[in-house]
Amino acid sequence: MRLKSAPQDATSTTTTREVQEDTEKRTLCTMEQLVQGKWTMGAEKDKPPYIPTPGERQQKTCHGFDPSARWQDWEWTPEDHSRCDFLNSDIDSDLFCSLARNKTIVIQGDSISFDHFLSLSHLLGVPVAPPRAVPKDPLRVSKICNGTSMLIGKKDFHLQQVGRIIKEFHPDVMILNRGAHYVSDEQLIQHLNSTVIPHIVTWQDECVLEKKDCHFVWRSTVPGHPHCTQFTKPAESVEEMEMMIATSPQYNWDKFKGQNELVMDLLSGSSLTAFNMFDGYPINILRPDLHGPAHNDCLHTCLPRDNIYSFITLHLLRLWSE
Repeated sequence: MRLKSAPQDATSTTTTREVQEDTEKRTLCTMEQLVQGKWTMGAEKDKPPYIPTPGERQQKTCHGFDPSARWQDWEWTPEDHSRCDFLNSDIDSDLFCSLARNKTIVIQGDSISFDHFLSLSHLLGVPVAPPRAVPKDPLRVSKICNGTSMLIGKKDFHLQQVGRIIKEFHPDVMILNRGAHYVSDEQLIQHLNSTVIPHIVTWQDECVLEKKDCHFVWRSTVPGHPHCTQFTKPAESVEEMEMMIATSPQYNWDKFKGQNELVMDLLSGSSLTAFNMFDGYPINILRPDLHGPAHNDCLHTCLPRDNIYSFITLHLLRLWSE
């Protein structure tokens, strides 16, 4: 949309030029810079980013959502936003498609990973209507970017089907998460070492032979928030949220931080060629207000407000292109 320009004097012209030059000088935020930040209220828009498809049961529609109303939402703002660039309020589909052209992106893991897949599908304008009878571990495919690329969503709580997905789809990007279905540290390490990592190593070796630029991403797990219905806006302190979770332990949420660190250490010392850490923990632990309308669900977040993982996915594509 072209905006009508107001008359400018020499001072305003200089200011505009300085702003443009400053923007061009900013580099992309590193993933380390990205996770240090806070939630700030964004600008009001004419409409919501998308309308969730009826039937997305677990990915509950946000409370009070009105598809015909104007839209305003919280945006993640890195502390270094004046020095580095992160697109935090919308998906630039042209940019996304230029970076994802002819690629297959797999998002596989728990139901939060499936939320991630649904959010990104919606933001790219290609929501897929769910079947009437949704299987326990559904597999959904979105053909994105005018059919030039594919986005795969696989609900696989314990990552038992990583090898099958690799064999069937030959992905360029794998975003995995073991998720909120807690097992002991010993079980977690054993499964990653015996099953997940060997599949990823084999896939990485195949990518090298095929001269494909492949990327493996591990997303950290964010705990739920006890008493989530009491919150109407984001929190400001990770430490305060961790204390609340520790003093009201349920579903082993208080153990997620330690297991995130355990997996990070395990992957760092493994035979993987490379991996990217997608650390959603310090970002979404600050969103106790983002859960759906059901009072007994303080783990799952709601659509169409929870899109931060989609924005980070685009950011990773941008980092890899440099």
